Amino acid sequence: MAVLAFAIGLAGTFLAATAEKASGLTPNSPEVQAAVDKGITFLESDAAVDSGDRLGAIALQGYSLLCHGADPSHIKVVAAAAKLQKAMGNRDLSKVAGPEWTNVWDVYSTGLSIIFLVKLDPKKYHSDIEFLLAYLRKRQKPHGGWGYAERDTGDTSMTQYGVLSSYVAKKAGFRVPDESIDAVAGWLLKTQDPNGGFGYQGIIGAGGLVAQDGVRQSMTAAGSGSLYVCADMFGMIDKKEEKDEKLPSALKEIKAKEKEPAKERVRSRIDVRLVREAEDRSKKWMEANNKVDDSQQWVHYYLYALERCMAFREFFDHKPEKEPEWYNDGAAFLMKSQGQNGSWNGQCGPVADTAFSVLFLMRNTKKVIGLKAQPYGEGTMIGGRGIPKDTSRIELQNGNIVARPLLGPGEALIRALENPDSRRFDESVERLADLPSDQFEKLAAKYGDKIRQLVRSKSPEARLAAVKALGTTRDLDNVEMLIYALTDPDYRVVRAANDGLLRIRRVPVVIALPENFSEEDRRLLVEKWKAWYQTIRPSADVRY
Repeated sequence: MAVLAFAIGLAGTFLAATAEKASGLTPNSPEVQAAVDKGITFLESDAAVDSGDRLGAIALQGYSLLCHGADPSHIKVVAAAAKLQKAMGNRDLSKVAGPEWTNVWDVYSTGLSIIFLVKLDPKKYHSDIEFLLAYLRKRQKPHGGWGYAERDTGDTSMTQYGVLSSYVAKKAGFRVPDESIDAVAGWLLKTQDPNGGFGYQGIIGAGGLVAQDGVRQSMTAAGSGSLYVCADMFGMIDKKEEKDEKLPSALKEIKAKEKEPAKERVRSRIDVRLVREAEDRSKKWMEANNKVDDSQQWVHYYLYALERCMAFREFFDHKPEKEPEWYNDGAAFLMKSQGQNGSWNGQCGPVADTAFSVLFLMRNTKKVIGLKAQPYGEGTMIGGRGIPKDTSRIELQNGNIVARPLLGPGEALIRALENPDSRRFDESVERLADLPSDQFEKLAAKYGDKIRQLVRSKSPEARLAAVKALGTTRDLDNVEMLIYALTDPDYRVVRAANDGLLRIRRVPVVIALPENFSEEDRRLLVEKWKAWYQTIRPSADVRY
């Protein structure tokens, strides 16, 4: 079981500063990470129990923990998976009808469970995911949308989770019928308000777009975001070549023949021009109605939908923003409204609202779709592709990894991290921090010494990324450097080092660091870890 994340002692100071400053925030900002860590601590706690015992909230809780780096053996993750499997019963599709089933397995719960189980282990839970996908297709309406079982209309809110889970499953290698995506894209295009927004229950007009009821920010983010997801599945989002002469050759995109990626595209009757026109209308509506405050309904649910929509918009338009206003506004709101126990509590309840908030602050969708090309694969959520055995001979080709006899991206990544003044430094830090443990182990096998050297970098972000990465390997060779990291001036690095050492120790005995730790607390912590390490390696001479 993974150890509970430690609360961040300086969070109060960060929150006060953030209330005055709503700009310059990113997922790597210390105050943002402090809020995320507090939220994760709540989700790991005994208090994080959904009052309605809703399967969607349970799946969302497990998914958020995994996205933050929790081990699959984490007690909350294991419990969530077991709860979902039990609720599936004998998996007889002929009997999944009536309120006794559809009220428990609503579209939200179905979609979120697919997303969670794909993230957790798509091989181990293959049959469960296949069953839920089949049930999801059974719930899709003839017009293409998803909605309440007792209504004919499609529900924009539910539809977003039908679309998102289909996308995630397809990326992981599961079969999602082309006609299902084609149908929902058509429904989204038909149910957009003429002004660009989306309503709650979609109304299909007889001859073009008609006014929709309940047009609001959350529904527009859901509808627009879902249309972007469909566009990506259609192959309408083409990767833009990055023209940067200073970029190492191993990280430059090499164009492949068009016929190769075309094989994976959904065959659609939808004209990309119609999608672009619809998204242009949505963009204008959202810009005119941008607002994040307590007066907004379902605000935490909305923020996660907004993050997803904007991540795909950046991907679609090839215009990523480093510090977008919408993120700064949302992050500032969340940090002001976070509870003392780390939770957020709105209309979805503390478990779901905290999970939504954490995913927003981490900009999780941006990682899922790989807006910044990742040289070692597509991340833990996108399966089916790995890296060649020789990591010194790999490069990007149309988003895939191929071998080549030139400078490899592993070395290029390490070089970029060694130079904090590099234009690629921030991006490289994110890449190292986001690497799944199996991929990092392959990188560490070749560049372990260099990564350990990064723990002494002058950049706190590089030190933090290196310490987090080293802590995922459970390699005893990393213990001495992690003990050294306990002396770091950045408290985030100290806590990450302690977490890493706890993972390496592999026993459920917590060597705790007080919330507001003193230098004496730090000294005692270092001594405890040194004493433990010398029981494993008596000849070790740790002098930190």
